[in-house]
Amino acid sequence: MKDRKELFSKIAYACGDIYGGGAFIIVGLLLLVYLTNVEGFSGTLAGIILFIGKAWDAITDPFMGQLSDRTRSRFGRRRIYFLLGSLPVFVSWVMLWYGFGITGTTAKFIYYSLSYIFFSTAFTIVMVPYNAILSDMVRDYNRRSAFTGMRLGFSAAAAILCAIVPALITGAYTDPRQGYLIMGLTFGVVFAIGWLVVFFGTWENEMKPNPVTSLKDWLLVLKNRSFRIYVKVFILCQMAIDTVMTLAVYFLTVSLKKEELFVPIMGSILITQLVFIGIFSQVAQKYGKSAPAYISAGLWIAASIAIVFLTPATPDIIVISICSLIGVGGAGCNLFSWSALPDIADVDELITGRRREGLYSGVSTFLRKLSGGMVVGALGIALDVIGYSKEAVNTGNISPTTDWGIRILFCAIPITFLIFAMLFLRKYKLGRQEFTIMRNILNRFRNGETNISIEGEELRVCQQLTGLKGNRFFGIG
Repeated sequence: MKDRKELFSKIAYACGDIYGGGAFIIVGLLLLVYLTNVEGFSGTLAGIILFIGKAWDAITDPFMGQLSDRTRSRFGRRRIYFLLGSLPVFVSWVMLWYGFGITGTTAKFIYYSLSYIFFSTAFTIVMVPYNAILSDMVRDYNRRSAFTGMRLGFSAAAAILCAIVPALITGAYTDPRQGYLIMGLTFGVVFAIGWLVVFFGTWENEMKPNPVTSLKDWLLVLKNRSFRIYVKVFILCQMAIDTVMTLAVYFLTVSLKKEELFVPIMGSILITQLVFIGIFSQVAQKYGKSAPAYISAGLWIAASIAIVFLTPATPDIIVISICSLIGVGGAGCNLFSWSALPDIADVDELITGRRREGLYSGVSTFLRKLSGGMVVGALGIALDVIGYSKEAVNTGNISPTTDWGIRILFCAIPITFLIFAMLFLRKYKLGRQEFTIMRNILNRFRNGETNISIEGEELRVCQQLTGLKGNRFFGIG
């Protein structure tokens, strides 16, 4: 009975990333294409629309994190937002894919900018508390990895569906605007229902809401050494993923002239990711959360080097097989990113004596979306720079500059991001042994022990994780 309850809890918790993983895939794969090919924006204007939404996140994400830390409700600090956010999730998703007959470049630019801001806000309302709640729910190092593994499994499964089904829906209609509307309505309902499942299936350990925090507190999260290292690895890995997702259709259409392989390649990437999430979850529980990231990044870099030299004459099976290794890379990088975040909040408690999971979730979510927006926006501009145009693709008049420009963007940029991510990961020291030492000290603090003496190996570990000098922890000194 206990095992069945644990499984149900993992499944309910994981349903949140149907939206988290699925929406990001659809936006990454189709939004730039929709804005340029259906609504007629230039790559630069489409990139600006995406960047505006990310700039808005500079306000909403950290604010939402603090708000969830301070919330008092009968449903807890975080869960209430899964219920309240389900309707905005639905409405904002539909608006993102339907222009309501608005004409004129300026009017459409304003509408889609506001629609993307609304989508970003709805995403923030649910995802910031969601990224914070696991630290409230579960305190065990390996159990957190297990919950994260289930979450990412659902995310990968949702990504597979969201990489394939939306294109099938939009392609089934002669009028692409009608197809995108039906897609928006369909997935809006799915995403909203997912959050209701999360609301009813999760819980929170009893925590006292935190006092109001200031802008200074937002900035002081960088005082946490473990967080400084973690967030660099997290952002770089996510930017590598965003680059591949955004440029996949362009690479296949322009460089390989194999647009028909889009669905099987994305399917192979996401299925591979789903399989390796389960494998890497076990690796993380045995060897630590950094191990999957090292393995996956190495395979992804090797695959990207091989992809540069693929040509239209390369057999389809080889193209699909090599590209599928990107899924291995995404699996390990994502597992580290989301399983390590709850541990960072524990380091913050060691520094401040407060539980501020929401603040860290908000800052991390903001930085993830901001970096993603900057990457997609920059890629939109880069497409203009290398001479990409829909007309050139339709006529087959693609210049070598455009071809090699897309190859370099698709392969070299992720390689660069991943190399820097691994260099920073070498400095990340919050493994199982360090976590156990920290947890024992925190348990003494939570049980009301005063004048906690931290010496020897415990002191060394605490200083290494926090970046603090001396023996001034729990906000004392």
